[in-house]
Amino acid sequence: MPIARRCSGCGASLGEPTDDDLTVVCRFCGLRHDLNDVAGPAPAVVVELGPRMRRANTVVTVAILGMVALAIGGALLLSYRTSQRMQSTLQQATATTQQRLADTRRALAPAELANLAEYGWKTVDTAPPPGGFAAFEPVAALPWAMAIARAWAADAVLTRIDVGRVAGTGSVDLSGEETSGYRFSSPARALRWRQETDAGTKSTTPTALMLQVQGTAVKVLADVAGRDEPPAPAAVSLPLPQILTRARAGKGFGDRPFYAGYLIHLPREGWVWYFRAPSGDSFPRVRARDGKVFPY
Repeated sequence: MPIARRCSGCGASLGEPTDDDLTVVCRFCGLRHDLNDVAGPAPAVVVELGPRMRRANTVVTVAILGMVALAIGGALLLSYRTSQRMQSTLQQATATTQQRLADTRRALAPAELANLAEYGWKTVDTAPPPGGFAAFEPVAALPWAMAIARAWAADAVLTRIDVGRVAGTGSVDLSGEETSGYRFSSPARALRWRQETDAGTKSTTPTALMLQVQGTAVKVLADVAGRDEPPAPAAVSLPLPQILTRARAGKGFGDRPFYAGYLIHLPREGWVWYFRAPSGDSFPRVRARDGKVFPY
């Protein structure tokens, strides 16, 4: 019995093969089928497409390839634009960070200190102290330091002088890690800080200023004073060379190659110097105005 066969292209019924013809062409779509295995049950195998089917398949293939290309192109374009936006954002963030870092490191003119609100050491663009940095003498340089402090606050008053390393001759060494400098306070700023704090706000008004000298650099640090003290009178002190020369002649004051010290005001005694040796040995305080050792 002949086996019913259908076109594998369009599904239409195929005619019976002839004895001398091993292929049959679909009369509907033109698809040619191989009928070598006439007796077998397997369906016909496609050998060749007709012209119309080839054109249809070509159109479908081109359409699919076009859609794939569009999808890939769109994904690449989106990835490129996302990368560009990320790169632009990163560049802007880097530029902002570099600008902030540059602003932090930029030396400030004394006139800019009045608006100094953020804490942290700031370099000051100022002339060297009298005698320069190689021959720094803190008492002689006090007017120079006061001018910087008054640029920060018009009512700035001295509260302390620190000397990190001073030779027995009174020569201050600024070349090492030790620093020397001054501390100032502002009664007006202290009052503003109290008023802002009492009003329930977190005050950012600095009430104290530290001025540090090291090497050839002058730096300042705005801060809030730890305690509110009455302003001290103007400092009165002999230069350090005279202070140390007279102090070593006094009772109980040791003779050392180097000292560290500070000048403060005592309500009942006036301005006094305290000195210690690098080893930690301390000595009786010295009255600043005449260099006499306590008990004077």
